[in-house]
Amino acid sequence: MLRLTELLRDARERDDGFSIIEVLVAMTVFAMIAAGVAMGIASSLYLAHGSRSREVAIGLAQDAIDKARTSSNLFGVTDATDSLTRNGVDYSVKQTARWVPTSGTANACGSGGGPLAYKRVSMTISWTAGGRGATQSISMNSMVAPTTSVTAANLGTIVVSVSKVDGSGNQGVGVTIAPNASNPNGAAAITSTIGQTDVTGCTYALNVKPGRYDVTLTKPGNIDDGTSSGSLGAQTARPSTTVTVQTNQTSAANFNYDTALTVVPQWSDPDQSTTAFTPPTSSPVSLRRKTADYGPYAAGTTAQVFPYADGYKAVPGTPATCLSVDPENWTTAKGTAVAPRALAQPQAGTNAVKAPVQIVTVKLASKTDNALTATTVAPAANSGDPGCATPVTYTFTGLSNQTATIALPYGTYSFQSGTVLKIIGGIVSLTLSSGTPSATPAAGVSTSSGKVLLDPRRAP
Repeated sequence: MLRLTELLRDARERDDGFSIIEVLVAMTVFAMIAAGVAMGIASSLYLAHGSRSREVAIGLAQDAIDKARTSSNLFGVTDATDSLTRNGVDYSVKQTARWVPTSGTANACGSGGGPLAYKRVSMTISWTAGGRGATQSISMNSMVAPTTSVTAANLGTIVVSVSKVDGSGNQGVGVTIAPNASNPNGAAAITSTIGQTDVTGCTYALNVKPGRYDVTLTKPGNIDDGTSSGSLGAQTARPSTTVTVQTNQTSAANFNYDTALTVVPQWSDPDQSTTAFTPPTSSPVSLRRKTADYGPYAAGTTAQVFPYADGYKAVPGTPATCLSVDPENWTTAKGTAVAPRALAQPQAGTNAVKAPVQIVTVKLASKTDNALTATTVAPAANSGDPGCATPVTYTFTGLSNQTATIALPYGTYSFQSGTVLKIIGGIVSLTLSSGTPSATPAAGVSTSSGKVLLDPRRAP
């Protein structure tokens, strides 16, 4: 009994137990195990949620494909995008529809050649995976054939494709198709209704009798790029092209047609942009893109042009017949050429497109003179001026005080001054003075042997 009592007393008096280190190690091990279990549970929930979302997406794609297959009007099955919410998840449903002709080349309107055979419908369903922010998607494709032939035997189809500057379809364009006026070659009037272009920029004329047809577009505020065969080289609001329809074939009429860009061409000296000058009675501006020139347009008037993303180079006059007006044509190295490019975009609150010219001060031959003519002449040898194929004359009126500050395109000129007799229909009749006006030498202005050189390289 005494022995047991001693043992119990010794047990109470000892302070043996878990150390703080042992406790921390135990807690760390427990935390690691708990974290692993929690991650496993979270991953399981995420995978389960992702699996359910994928099943929903597949169901949405199948429903859209079935809707296309059962459509009574396959021409109405076009590109489309929709947004749907299922079980708290937002889905984006993108449908792409392309006609495939018998040639097997698929495109938006099916203009690859041969009769229209079937439509390839692609569905892409995308959604954001919950909690992780990752976008996931599934795709599904199907071929949908029309219930009957698109065009009856021995007839043809005209496919009209209208694209914007970015390559997307131009929707809502009115289309008229009529037998070619000069050479119909068997074409007959189309009695069926030709709808406006759809979201992909397409419309169709079915069961067309073989022959030659003119296809014309109309849409308020739109303009073409000048490549349509009926208006080649001239941007127009009503472009047209001619197509030939053959038996059991598809003919394509392709256009680039978009909302017109409004510009106001101007003459401007790049080095003296704030200096006032007297413009000639006619101050044309041509807009050049690559090697194509559009215009010329009268400076200060509003013009409608095709909205190329990279804009136009503005050049005074008509560069096709006078190389001098374009600074890029000057080759002799006398300094830095004036940058001629002016993008078709708003400048200082306007849609000003500035064509570079040279401001020059001229002293008239007589104190009574009130008009001046400047005519391009053959440039001096080695001057660097590429010259003009045909002479161009600019006329300035309303001058006074024997001195005039005018602006001219670059080149070599001879000056004459006089008084105005009459102006009829914009044509000015002058009585010329016997003397010769003189130009004040300045940066870009030099005189020699009665000729005045206006140099874009600013050689003094």
